[in-house]
Amino acid sequence: MSSNSAYDLSALSDEVAPATPRPVRAENMTRSLFHVASGMVALAMLRLLPDRTWLVGVSGGLMTWAWTMEFLRRRSPAVNRALMRVFSQVAHPHERHQVNSSTWYLTALVGLALIAPLRAAELGVVVLAFADPAAGFIGRRFGRTRLRTGRSLEGTMGFVVAGALVAMATLAIFHPLPFPSMMLLAVAGAVAGAVAELVSTRLDDNFTIPVSVAAAVSAAGLALPAV
Repeated sequence: MSSNSAYDLSALSDEVAPATPRPVRAENMTRSLFHVASGMVALAMLRLLPDRTWLVGVSGGLMTWAWTMEFLRRRSPAVNRALMRVFSQVAHPHERHQVNSSTWYLTALVGLALIAPLRAAELGVVVLAFADPAAGFIGRRFGRTRLRTGRSLEGTMGFVVAGALVAMATLAIFHPLPFPSMMLLAVAGAVAGAVAELVSTRLDDNFTIPVSVAAAVSAAGLALPAV
């Protein structure tokens, strides 16, 4: 799983990646499809595992494996090269020297499994899965109004629209509610995710987006006593 961004939190070899402004990345359809597929796997876990204990156990095991790989590739350039070869189709070049986006995503998934309501966690993973690639797709093609960290207004708006649509669809399938209630939850989650993507600098947005979406959906749900 990976998002379209990662940040310089630790060097993973003796060579330190230079701190340069984030470039506009070439489109990587394989990475985008992997991003969506990872979100669907996470959604299946949330829907199909028997209870929260199982969610914490499975996601915690995956997170432990991911951070173990991060430690090993930091200690061994050979391990780092091998892992980058295995994931060459979905990894960004800069991830050779930084914590991989998938590691941050699995860490967020553990947090959601521990404390987030099921509905909020589900919206967190589906908004990340679909809206983040949509933002990149739209921003690369139609982005004219530049925002911070290499983002564009058009890409951010694309995130909000795609996130709201996929959140509405998820609610309609798994948590049917009155339309205004679903709209409130979907828009709250999509806007929170878009803001998280826009302001994330020190933390990878694979972590900040699902956590922010889940928090916003949970808060919006509190405003709807009948929900």
